[in-house]
Amino acid sequence: MTRARLPWTRIGFVGLVAASLALGGWGLALDTADVPGRTWFDVFYYDLQLFVLGADPASDGGALSWQLQTARFVAPAAAVWAIVEAVRALFAERLRRMRERRTKGHAIVVGQTDAADAVADALRTGGHTVLRATEQDDLDDAGLRGAAVLYACSDDSSNPSVNVLTVTGVANTVRRRGRGPERLYAHVSDPDLAVALQARHLASATTGVDFFTLDVLAAQSLAAREAESLAAASAVAVIGSGDLARALVVALAGEWELVSGVRRRLKILLVADDAPAVAEELSSRWGAVTDSCDLQAVTSLPDSAVLDRMYVCPDDEDAALHTTLTNTALWHGAPGSLVLVLDRLSGLAGVFDGDGTRVLDDLDGRLRTVVVHDLLAHTRHPEPRVHDDVYERLARAVHHVYLRNQLERGVVWASTPAMRRWENLTDDLRESNRRWVVGLPDRLARVGGTIAPRDGGTDVAISGPMLDRLAMAEHDLWEAVRLELGWRHGPVRDDAKRLHPMIGVSWEDLPEPEKEKDRDLIRNLPEILAEFGLELVFYDR
Repeated sequence: MTRARLPWTRIGFVGLVAASLALGGWGLALDTADVPGRTWFDVFYYDLQLFVLGADPASDGGALSWQLQTARFVAPAAAVWAIVEAVRALFAERLRRMRERRTKGHAIVVGQTDAADAVADALRTGGHTVLRATEQDDLDDAGLRGAAVLYACSDDSSNPSVNVLTVTGVANTVRRRGRGPERLYAHVSDPDLAVALQARHLASATTGVDFFTLDVLAAQSLAAREAESLAAASAVAVIGSGDLARALVVALAGEWELVSGVRRRLKILLVADDAPAVAEELSSRWGAVTDSCDLQAVTSLPDSAVLDRMYVCPDDEDAALHTTLTNTALWHGAPGSLVLVLDRLSGLAGVFDGDGTRVLDDLDGRLRTVVVHDLLAHTRHPEPRVHDDVYERLARAVHHVYLRNQLERGVVWASTPAMRRWENLTDDLRESNRRWVVGLPDRLARVGGTIAPRDGGTDVAISGPMLDRLAMAEHDLWEAVRLELGWRHGPVRDDAKRLHPMIGVSWEDLPEPEKEKDRDLIRNLPEILAEFGLELVFYDR
């Protein structure tokens, strides 16, 4: 709107000045015609003086031509307009900062990188207010006190800690003031470092901070978008071995666990020159890849491969485009089966897409293009953020494991309020799972344990006395969370009245099936963490 109004404003101002000069010159020429020695230079000089209320022929009043009468009022008005605009321009930046300091409920995005642009665009697409800043700016000028979330996305290629330090500094400021964003997110370009930082933060038992990588978020968003069609798939290919391709393999494996419905395994072909080494690393570090997928590494796509989806996402986008347009073996799938992921060459998306606007054939509907930056915009949240942090995703995983264990025991789907998908749970049950994640470091500390990035070794098996100690702590946490949420003991479970028969019952007096629920969750803890590239570590082992 501003861009459309600004030219008309300037045109109106120029027109007003021109009209003042024309009418003033015309009127002065008429009214000073009988003045001895008057020249046209005098007329022009008097004309200019109209803008400062100083033209002698018009200052004395009396009978004046209508042209001069009009000009002596229009010219000062134009001068006042010019002064107002000059003052506004002079103080515009200061006024903007004053307004932004008072903004509330918005997101602050720090940095001038592709990641910062992608996050800011996604937040704006979701209808949220976004204020930009750099790491050198005073974040109070961006309304830090009233912000709901802060994303630190500065360039970390030469200093991997720059965004971590930004988030740490803001966290200390918020803690000191008691006001400020409740969620702080730091972009970390190295995915392995991001997982390591997540592990250390999870071990600190404080929520509100997370570390993310743009490629990982894009891969998770793409996998979530593909979830519905993925449920009927049996084999897919990921062409590439860079950060985005690796993250997509992990994301597809995680999404497959949720949508497959039965214990079918998804076949994933990883196609790249270094695919064998990459596949071995992914299988050793990410539990979902091992548990739900058959990951096969090949250096070229076999001609006989029958695939439901092919995702082309190598680091070299020029090579990706060349592969997509020349490797006819990729063209044999159903409509939409060939997915070309673009970032630097995102402008090419419109070349293949669009009704009546494309200039290149999309292989009869088989080729789809997706843009990394646009993928984030498809993840909508009511609050200003573009992804679920690690606490939320771990809480979902905990519930997923609970459902699987209960179904294996013969518990009927939807027979209890907890036997439902995460999205259909009550707020109390979702909050209970979140508190489980927050309370995990304290429970592990009781047995000398912590969380670390998964290194591909054998997962720790929890059994014996340690299992019961952690299960007992699990029951204590469950009871504490329920009491905090307003639940109390009752002879029969009643979710409407928040009554539960196991509240107030000590571990020793719990029925064995209830104890086994707690033990199951502890037994499956290594599996839950493995889905996020994490594992348990005990200091004395």
